[in-house]
Amino acid sequence: MNAAPPLTTTSAPQPVPATSIEAKLVVLGAQGVGKTSLVSRFINPTAQLSKNVQSTIGASFVTKRITDPDSSTVVRLQIWDTAGQERFRSISRLYYRGANAGLLCYDITNERSWEEMKTWLAEMKENCEDGDAMPIIHVVGTKSDIVAEDPSSREVTFERTIAYMAEQIGGITAQSTASTPPLTMRPGNGTLQSPDSKRSSGFWNQDIGWDSCHEVSAKDGEGIEEVFRVIARKLIEQKHQKDATDLSRLQQTPGYRSEAGEDYFAGHPGHSGSFRVGYGDKRRSWLGLPSVGLGEPEGGGSGFGTRDPDEARRRGRCC
Repeated sequence: MNAAPPLTTTSAPQPVPATSIEAKLVVLGAQGVGKTSLVSRFINPTAQLSKNVQSTIGASFVTKRITDPDSSTVVRLQIWDTAGQERFRSISRLYYRGANAGLLCYDITNERSWEEMKTWLAEMKENCEDGDAMPIIHVVGTKSDIVAEDPSSREVTFERTIAYMAEQIGGITAQSTASTPPLTMRPGNGTLQSPDSKRSSGFWNQDIGWDSCHEVSAKDGEGIEEVFRVIARKLIEQKHQKDATDLSRLQQTPGYRSEAGEDYFAGHPGHSGSFRVGYGDKRRSWLGLPSVGLGEPEGGGSGFGTRDPDEARRRGRCC
C-alpha cells in the first residue's frame, strides 16, 4: 500500500518583479533652456554638442534603455523633446498626455524660464487623463556650468526650487517616500550635499522629494545621467507597487479563490442562473428572482422560463 503523499500548502501568489518596462518621458520647458542639449547629452555622453542648437519644432523623440543595477530591470525610455515656443504650446499638450514621467526644465540664470516651468507643471497636472496615475515629476535647472564660472549670473536659487516642489509634490505623488537618502551629509549642521554636484541645501535632509530637483549642465554632462537613473528607479518602484496593488485587489475579489475551491461562476445543477457573491456556497439568483423560475414547466406560473417564444410574447414578456 502506497503511502499518501505529504500535504503541501500553497501561499498566496506574489507579484513577479518586472524584468523590463517601457515608459514615456516628456521634456518640457521654455524655449532656449537647453532641453534638446540635455537629451542629446544623455543619449550620447561623449558627443560634441553644437553651440548653435536649433529650436525643436513640434516634438521629437528618441529611445534609450537603462538597466537598474539593483533589480536588473531594463527600462526602455521613450523621451519626447517638446517645443518650448508659445506657438507650439497647444501641440505640446498632445505629447505629454499619457506620459509616465515629466522632466520640467528651466534656466537657473533666467528667472522668467522658472516662472514658465510652473505653468508647464500646472498644464501637465490639468491634462493628466482621468484614471491614470499622475506622472513622476522632476524639475531640472540647466546651465549650472555658467553659474560655476560666474556665481553672480544665478537668478534662481536651488532652495527656491526645492521649496516650491515641496508645496506641489504632496498633491502629485508620494514619490519621496520610496527615495534613497542623499549620499553625503555635512556633519554638525544637518545640511545635505547633492552627490557629484556643486550645490547644497538645508532642505535635503527632509522627506519632501529631495531627489525630484536637480541642477545640471549639458555642456560638461554634470548630473545628466543621475537625473534619468533616478527617474528610471522610480518608474520601477511605481510598477512594482501597481502590480502588488492589482494582485491584492484580485485576491479580494469575491469568488477569486473561494473556500470551497470553486471558480467565480461555479457550476450549479440545472444551471439555475445564480452567481457567486461571496465565499462558500452563498448564492443569489439573477435579477433577484427565485432560482426555480427558470425550471418551471411550460405554461405555468410567471412564464419567465417558458421555452415557447410565441407563448412568451402573448403574455407580454420577452423570450
